[in-house]
Amino acid sequence: MKEYFNFLGFKINTKKFMITMGILALVVIALVLVDNLMFKVSWYGFLIGCGFLLAIVIASELMPERELRKDLPYDLIWWVFPLSIIGARIAFVANNIELYDSFWEMCQVWNGGLSIYGGVMGGTIGLVICCLIKKVNPISAMDCVAPALILSQAIGRWGNFANAEVYGWQITNPALQWFPFGVKINGVWHLANFFYESVLDLLGFLLLLLILRKTKQKGVVVSSYLTYYGFIRFFLEGLRDESFIMRIPGTNIAWSRLVSGIVFGIGVCGLIAILIINMVKKKKLESKE
Repeated sequence: MKEYFNFLGFKINTKKFMITMGILALVVIALVLVDNLMFKVSWYGFLIGCGFLLAIVIASELMPERELRKDLPYDLIWWVFPLSIIGARIAFVANNIELYDSFWEMCQVWNGGLSIYGGVMGGTIGLVICCLIKKVNPISAMDCVAPALILSQAIGRWGNFANAEVYGWQITNPALQWFPFGVKINGVWHLANFFYESVLDLLGFLLLLLILRKTKQKGVVVSSYLTYYGFIRFFLEGLRDESFIMRIPGTNIAWSRLVSGIVFGIGVCGLIAILIINMVKKKKLESKE
């Protein structure tokens, strides 16, 4: 057995990988037993946790692509993790304020209720604060974190399947009632939105990984992430079952589609700005010659 193997450009220690996969398998088996014999396990939380841990490892391996320290993600986590949870909770509560009677109820994150966009925003604030303290370029750090983030989102989306939530329109045509096109929830078939986004996020990871390794231009990767993720979320939000759509009070506008459109716009503006800056630099160099 080879000591190392290469996967997507990552040099992975075979022995450590096998041990890690073995431990993960044992943990899953133990949780399944607990879930069936003792008490209900939060599979959503477990999957989010796995995604978060994998994101740290992947981001660490990608940091050298922007000439940053491989251990930077282990500094970032102390700021990103708590602020992402706070941001995710604030965003959810703000969109569902009518569900809470007191501030204490709003703080009970263990009862469920987190927003992915809120988590990304909170985590971004944490990343910027940490980078400023460590005197690291935050855009360079974001470029390395973006591929890891969308990969963790691909894993976390399966938590929606575990919770039987955030599914799409009902499927009434028997010919289309099959997985992965649809998913059966409480005896009713719906569009498998969680699966669509998980696959698209995985493709996004591969795309961002390629961009990161092909260009040294700061900001291209994170701008591409915002453009790509904003687009797919805007599209998929339109397929959601009505019970999972939160609208701006007094309007027919869905909060998530509005935010997705803004995120997409920011990403596009970022890419255009980078293109213009590069064109200006090129013209200056040509004029000097």
